[in-house]
Amino acid sequence: MKSMRLKSRIDLIRRYLKFEALFWIAGLVYLAVIDPYASNHLSFCPLHNLGFDFCPGCGLGRSISFILHGDIGGSLAVHPLGIPALGILGHRIVMIWYRTIQVLHIPATGGNHG
Repeated sequence: MKSMRLKSRIDLIRRYLKFEALFWIAGLVYLAVIDPYASNHLSFCPLHNLGFDFCPGCGLGRSISFILHGDIGGSLAVHPLGIPALGILGHRIVMIWYRTIQVLHIPATGGNHG
């Protein structure tokens, strides 16, 4: 009974981690294929969509898109935190996959080994 609960918990964690990693990867793929030089792009920013001109996060996606297209100068001009944000996202994706692999190696017996 105890091993069933552990196995079900492991499956849930594994599914969640894979979903999150795939979400971030899909976002980065989207930013890699869009044209960051185009002026009309989809904005998910609620402040921008409400008509506000300033948002501290606006331009971050475009900045990452510029990096993925090899334009570091354009990235820094749009948002100075694009490079660190890409690094953080990359690190998060790697850690998610690493933890997913770790979860796969947890013994399902639930007993002490030692």
